Amino acid sequence: MAVRKVITRSSCHFRGYFPSLKNGHSVAWESQLEGGFFRLLELSPSVLRYEVQPTRERFPLGNAFVDYVPDLRVFLKNGGEWWIEIKPAKKLLICSVKQKLSAAAIHFSVTNRNFSVVTEELIWREPLATNLQKILYHRRGPFLSSSYHVEVCFQLNKHKPQVFHEVVSLFGTMEAWRLLGLCIIGVDLEEPLVEESKVFLSGGHRHADIFA
Repeated sequence: MAVRKVITRSSCHFRGYFPSLKNGHSVAWESQLEGGFFRLLELSPSVLRYEVQPTRERFPLGNAFVDYVPDLRVFLKNGGEWWIEIKPAKKLLICSVKQKLSAAAIHFSVTNRNFSVVTEELIWREPLATNLQKILYHRRGPFLSSSYHVEVCFQLNKHKPQVFHEVVSLFGTMEAWRLLGLCIIGVDLEEPLVEESKVFLSGGHRHADIFA
């Protein structure tokens, strides 16, 4: 549960809700950058779930103590956790912001927790951003039922499609895209997504793993 209210009427930010399957409920976002990063988390095979505004931290800065709420806490499938701050790169040039985040990084380090600052240089880089948006646009409905999941895996193992258009031939266009959105099959998100894109039948999508 968020330690502070994420969506406020007085906020001048873009704001809305992201329909997260990994969390089992919609997740509030305060900026388009956050919403874009949620797409990456939803398609990352290493991410189990994530929380917004997860904790209230207190640490020294200069001659005083400051309160700080990170944007996200990410829970990984290997049992690890990561605290994330999402900021436009230009804001990191502001001295007060830079000092606070530097102090936050030290605070998380001494408490043996992973902490990263993520900017649009990761979230909006191409073709990653376009691929994420396109795949999640086509995602429809909940996860596959157990029986249908078994059937899909049987067909994939039987025919072993190598490229995306072969998955389309096997399941149809809409269902092939849904399988991408549900991470039943994966692609390299760092390459343009086309009919000849190589598909992975296990392990989900490939991309630069910021949680390595």
